[in-house]
Amino acid sequence: MDIGQLTIPLFVGTLLNWSLLGVLIVQVYLYFLAFPKDQRANKLVVVFVIIAETLQTFGDTRNTIRTFGAGWGNPAMLDEVGWAWFSVPVLGSTIGCVGQMFFAWRIYVIGGGTLVIPIVIGTITLFQWGAGIWTGVQISNAGRFSLLTFKSMKPPVAWLSATALADLIIVAGTVYYLLRARQPGFRGATHAAVNRIIKVTIETGIPCAVFAIIDLALFVKYNGNNYHLGTCIWISKVYSNSIMAILNSRMQIGHDAIFQASVNMSDMVFQSRVAGGAATSHVTVQLATSQESVSDHDDDSSRHPQALNFKSSLGELPV
Repeated sequence: MDIGQLTIPLFVGTLLNWSLLGVLIVQVYLYFLAFPKDQRANKLVVVFVIIAETLQTFGDTRNTIRTFGAGWGNPAMLDEVGWAWFSVPVLGSTIGCVGQMFFAWRIYVIGGGTLVIPIVIGTITLFQWGAGIWTGVQISNAGRFSLLTFKSMKPPVAWLSATALADLIIVAGTVYYLLRARQPGFRGATHAAVNRIIKVTIETGIPCAVFAIIDLALFVKYNGNNYHLGTCIWISKVYSNSIMAILNSRMQIGHDAIFQASVNMSDMVFQSRVAGGAATSHVTVQLATSQESVSDHDDDSSRHPQALNFKSSLGELPV
């Protein structure tokens, strides 16, 4: 067997894993900068995600160091599972479970308390979580990558199939309820806000399903090599970054000719002045807080009529 079939997927997967962790750290930093008064549930999800992803990344890196560093030149090291049983299927399915439950909760709120689709998503999510943990147990018992074949292992198929199915239902459910809730009278900022949420949902949900299907196809099609690790190693990062993209989609970046300082906690405004000759330009970046913050300030109702109308029409969005 070509040794590259074992080493290249591991190398590429580790590089992408670290790259996506960097993207995640930036998103987490922006989140806490923009939404210091956000809901506690959202903050707990973010804290869990960053801790779990850090553990996952270091677990994968430990295996890579053993393969390309301490175990260099030893062919047996290429076949050792190491911590992959924990960092990939166990942590990956757990992070995916948290992300999918988060999206199911959003659908519950957007749908006005409808339980059918959230219950379906929750059931499939719990199934994929159990299948992921079962996969980790089987990998740990096998101890070697060469023993992890489609014929001998069925839990990975169940795990990745259920993951992709839940992702597709999440996208379809969110878009359906948002389109149904969008009233004919919506105009301007409210109409744009609904369209933005639909766009973000599709852009974050579809990649989760696509990469899960790609990982599944590589595992089923190619036995005796590590091709699927090129995707499986970092697939949890797709969920984590999707969660952060949803939360951070509330940030609004704009340009104003005149900067006005604000002491209202519903807005965080940063001013960047660029002086050039006799003229001075002002760049204002406004990081809008959650809609809960808008509702907490009665005196802001005149300044945010569209936000309040959007809230009353669609319900309190859990973002």
